[in-house]
Amino acid sequence: MPQDTSIALGAPSSTPQMPVEKPSAPPVNILPSLIARIYSIAHPALLLALGATRFEALVANPTKELLSTLPWLTLIQIFYMIVCLPPAGSTSTETSASAPTDVKSSPRSSGPGGATRHGKHGKRKQHANSWACIWSRSLPALLSVSLTFVLATPALTILLVLFGAPLTTHNSETILCAAHMAVLSATALIYAHGVDRGVWNEVWGIARPADAVWGSALGTGLGAWFGAIPIPLDWDRPWQAFPITILVGAYIGYAIGSLLSRTPLVYGKRVKFTSEDLSETEKKIN
Repeated sequence: MPQDTSIALGAPSSTPQMPVEKPSAPPVNILPSLIARIYSIAHPALLLALGATRFEALVANPTKELLSTLPWLTLIQIFYMIVCLPPAGSTSTETSASAPTDVKSSPRSSGPGGATRHGKHGKRKQHANSWACIWSRSLPALLSVSLTFVLATPALTILLVLFGAPLTTHNSETILCAAHMAVLSATALIYAHGVDRGVWNEVWGIARPADAVWGSALGTGLGAWFGAIPIPLDWDRPWQAFPITILVGAYIGYAIGSLLSRTPLVYGKRVKFTSEDLSETEKKIN
């Protein structure tokens, strides 16, 4: 009897393949233009000045003051994102739209009149490209602000209540405080990273490499945490009322985190936990 022989075509390999882990998003760099570098340093000082000048009004009527300053804070953050940060999906290096290009000489462009016409055309093209660049950054900025108010503000409101904010009273103060904290911390994160799941896992796990965006967000949270310390103390001061000290701490923490995270000693570094926590995290990833 002839023996039956079978040939397996395209048999799967017996060795399992490990899933390819997506690399972490690199730190966000401030755009290389001169105005971006100057304003990125002046921006935290501007926010602190805004809080200092309105502090007495905040103590007198927190709800009215938080509501009236929220639009100004939003506009300042939008301007900061457009001028200083690369939007999600773009590179951190800014391509110069006005870079000179080699143009072949022609009879029409030769001579003083041709050079003048070519110079005017180049300036018009440069202005058009700059406006197009600003417009391309404005849309992500507006989208990030919208997502901040729709998603981040309710989330921070819940967190404030879980961490001790009044549940049945001071509801307007709690929501407005959460909105201010969300605009400070979440708008730039959404603008620079979009809805990348890996990045947001690192954000919630406090595992992002330090940069101006992550440092300001982390500083806002830590500043609000420390700002809550004077509230239960028996000092009987009017500025101890909720949520004044929390908001002041959030603004100060934002400024310190934004500037400190850009220093060479901190930039690109991650928060290190114990070795046991790191081994458990690696096991979960693998």
